[in-house]
Amino acid sequence: MQSIFTNFKQNLQRKVLLLAAIALLLVSGLFVSEPSYAATPNQKLIQQEQMDKNSQVGTVDVEQREQAYEEQVKAAKDIDKTYEDNLKEFKKSHPEENIVNKAVEGAKEAVEKVTK
Repeated sequence: MQSIFTNFKQNLQRKVLLLAAIALLLVSGLFVSEPSYAATPNQKLIQQEQMDKNSQVGTVDVEQREQAYEEQVKAAKDIDKTYEDNLKEFKKSHPEENIVNKAVEGAKEAVEKVTK
């Protein structure tokens, strides 16, 4: 009978110790905190400098966009000339064109000679 009580007491002690260890781990988890992502004064200064640089870059972007818009307006006035210029640039950048394109170009030149 006494051995049953000692076994029961040992099992109870193990369970209590196990529950105490689990509780200790849970409570210690409450005190462990994630690093704060709040900006320190130095980080705020760095962020402000980056924003200033971005705003300066933004003015350059606006000027480039305005210039590109003006170029597009000029190009829209003379679409055929713009197309021809773009076609010439494309042909210069892609010299490996096949024979069919060269034959078509030759046919265009022949038609132009006949119609003049």
